[in-house]
Amino acid sequence: MGSEALAYAFRLLARKGYSRAALKAKLAARFGEAEAEAALGRLEAMGYLDDRAYAQAFVETRARRYGPRKLRALLLARGVPEEVVEEVLPEARVEEALEVLRRYRHRGDKARAVRFLAGRGFPLGVALEAWRLAKEEEEQYK
Repeated sequence: MGSEALAYAFRLLARKGYSRAALKAKLAARFGEAEAEAALGRLEAMGYLDDRAYAQAFVETRARRYGPRKLRALLLARGVPEEVVEEVLPEARVEEALEVLRRYRHRGDKARAVRFLAGRGFPLGVALEAWRLAKEEEEQYK
């Protein structure tokens, strides 16, 4: 009982990381709620399933492309508990927004650039400051 669900969970986790909620949904769909919970309990006891570690790795791999608002939405959509999300999210920094903006080809157009950064999850104030700094850099190298 539960060994098939546990084996399946190990196969899934070998390919990529999962939050507890996402893995539970996959296991419950295939094996039922009770077996899924039993397998998740065993995985957590063995240290193979940890929402905090998953969220931290998720943020580290995507922080160069997205701001904290977007990362927060992505983590919550993957079933990571809100308190874990708040712990692992970095503060919005102008330097990170500027780095993202440097790779954007329409950075000269203020409206498009700020909208792009806002879509990437940066707060408006950070996006505006990053655009101002990018404009200054551009003028400095002319």
